[in-house]
Amino acid sequence: MEIVISGGKVSSSADEITTPQAEKARRIANFLPRPELHRDAVIEHNQDERTTSIRFETTAGPIRILLPVAQEFEFHIIHDSETGPRILGTFRGASLSVRAVAFRISEFLRTRGLK
Repeated sequence: MEIVISGGKVSSSADEITTPQAEKARRIANFLPRPELHRDAVIEHNQDERTTSIRFETTAGPIRILLPVAQEFEFHIIHDSETGPRILGTFRGASLSVRAVAFRISEFLRTRGLK
């Protein structure tokens, strides 16, 4: 499932977003190794902030994997709590394949008991 945030409003994606980050997010989500992750992944396009992330509902609340905006930057794992967003971790993934990134995301969530 994909959602778009634009002008502060959240809506389901009717038109396919074709940015490089959106395409990479779709490929990563398709390679998530565990069925429950693949089924529960939501790709979120925040056009206000010009970001794309993969969101999961976890036992601790929503977790977003924020995709890097350029090759040199990092993936950020963010917990959206009641007190605001908090970065749980980061990893460099520019040189990694989408399968390797999907595996890292899965292992991060699994080892912390989040999913």
